[in-house]
Amino acid sequence: MALEIAGVAMDKLVSIEASEAARFVRHAVPGLAGELAQDLGRPSVRIRVRGVFYGGDAGDRLKQLRDHLLARQPVDFLCELTGDGYFSQVLVDQFDVAERAGYPDEYDYECVVTEYVPPPQPPAGGLLDGLDAGILDEATALMDDVQNALAQVAGLTSLLAGASDFANPTTRLPAMLDSFTGIAGGSAASLGGIGDLL
Repeated sequence: MALEIAGVAMDKLVSIEASEAARFVRHAVPGLAGELAQDLGRPSVRIRVRGVFYGGDAGDRLKQLRDHLLARQPVDFLCELTGDGYFSQVLVDQFDVAERAGYPDEYDYECVVTEYVPPPQPPAGGLLDGLDAGILDEATALMDDVQNALAQVAGLTSLLAGASDFANPTTRLPAMLDSFTGIAGGSAASLGGIGDLL
């Protein structure tokens, strides 16, 4: 069995397991015998590899695999066991190592890798490229109209401030009485002079 993960040869394998599944959502439909199944594709293929590293370079190979686990980046995967194979790049998901007493430079390991699927490309155009330019002009004109209406409403506030006095005529009586008293006070002296003449 020839198997390599990120250039690290896994030549002393004990077992290799591949796990594939389908992803379905099942919907209950009233009156239908059974369920309606909706296909949502499949999850990534997972491969579990168990083996042994031994010899002077065993620690270096373990360190390389652990570094790939910590980097969380896709790595190359080569497996002649499965013929063409499922994929060419994987992510190292899990890496377990055990060392037994009395066996120096010999390590049992279990490594789980998952098929790497690159993210889709972003859309080529901008967010608003598909919109008709006339719609954008109409939206701009509408916003201008709204701003003009708000400015007119703000101008009405001074007019409305005096509207509370309009329905109640008694609110201006004290000011009218003060101005009449001022005028009438001066006329009493004038009337007194006329009264002396008579």
